[in-house]
Amino acid sequence: MIKIDSLIKKKILTGSYYVLLGQAAGLVLGTANNILLARLLGPANFGLYAIFLKTCNVAEILSQLGTNASTVKLVGIAAGAGDWGRLKGILHSTWRIIIASSAITALIIWITRRPLSLQVFNSPELGGILAFGVALIPLQNGLLLVRETFRGLQDLKIVSFLPVLQQLVLLAALAILSLKVITSIRSVLTAFCTGVFCALAAGLLLLRRRAAHWETAAEKVDATAILAESLPMMVTRGSLLAISSMDVLVLGMHANSFEVGIYSAVSNLAATSVFSLGIINQVIPALIAHYHAQKDLQTLAYVARYASTVGALFSFPVFILLLLFGKPVLSIVFGPQYAGGILALNFLLIGQLINSVTGSCGYMLQMTGQHMTLMKISISCGMLNLILNFVLARYFGKEGVAAATALSLVMQNVLAVIMARKKTGIWTMASMEMTIEILKQARRYVCTLFSR
Repeated sequence: MIKIDSLIKKKILTGSYYVLLGQAAGLVLGTANNILLARLLGPANFGLYAIFLKTCNVAEILSQLGTNASTVKLVGIAAGAGDWGRLKGILHSTWRIIIASSAITALIIWITRRPLSLQVFNSPELGGILAFGVALIPLQNGLLLVRETFRGLQDLKIVSFLPVLQQLVLLAALAILSLKVITSIRSVLTAFCTGVFCALAAGLLLLRRRAAHWETAAEKVDATAILAESLPMMVTRGSLLAISSMDVLVLGMHANSFEVGIYSAVSNLAATSVFSLGIINQVIPALIAHYHAQKDLQTLAYVARYASTVGALFSFPVFILLLLFGKPVLSIVFGPQYAGGILALNFLLIGQLINSVTGSCGYMLQMTGQHMTLMKISISCGMLNLILNFVLARYFGKEGVAAATALSLVMQNVLAVIMARKKTGIWTMASMEMTIEILKQARRYVCTLFSR
């Protein structure tokens, strides 16, 4: 146990330190940006902004073809083995796939922007906004691929730095826009694309500097082999997207943009409750892939439960705070117009609580070769989510969409935990025994600190 504890401190806690700094900065900056956007645009325009981002998210998931998840796994394994030639080959093939698929997706967005705005969302002004997706989708895909490459290399400092840079540029641009009397959605989207571009440029420069030390010539890696690994992950992510993003899109089809704007603010606030899980999920995938490849299941099991327990411990106080004081928080932070989303917030918080407690169950399946199992779970829960969203949005609006999203998220995570246990023999959920031990360690640390 001493050996494993030492490993935990070195790999998870030390790695999480850098991620924590990046995530904390990203959370503060992202929250500040969302507050500025909600106040600058108002609920109606903020709703149009949310529909645009969710539409681009769907397009990005499809155009990535699952390469984001497979990149972490393949790069992590190649880097762990010191096989730099294969690592270069993986990156060359993956970039070719992403460039081609991003170009095709951007063209589709351009062609379909008017039918989407007029016939699907019944919002003529959305057509001009969707045109920004032609630039945003390739930029977002490139940035994600750079980040996932560094995540596979376990360089968590850069993984955490790039989103912070993006948010900083956006915040600076929004601060300038806030000085104007009138702020348009187009000016906001221009600022958003500028932030993504700056982060992508910085990431590519850092990756090029890192690759200069890989003196081995690139090994030829067939793109079809990468696609065979990544496509099932694309289906999985697409199904997860049905749970995490289709709520806004379906609500946009059945309600006005004002309702969508309130729901989007509520959804953003609920997402802050799983801040610690986001940190864990930055660190854990490459570790799972590495220890599974080494067949060190004892360490893998301990790492998974320890990480989940730490994440849940930090999430729980946020859940309590938002459940008790959600309405005044919405009113103070976003504005009085957004306080009507309190019931939707409570539904989403319940789903996120289960999400936090179950830990990195999806990554456990993905990174241990059980991505087909996760794909089946995700498809089933994604279809359920889609059906529930369409039914409940029609009758209950944003509250119905929130309930559908929460229920689907709970089912997704519970099934993933059960199947991870069945396929790998490992529980990923938070442990009460580890919780007590961590609290004891924290207490001893605090007592020692004060005694000095």
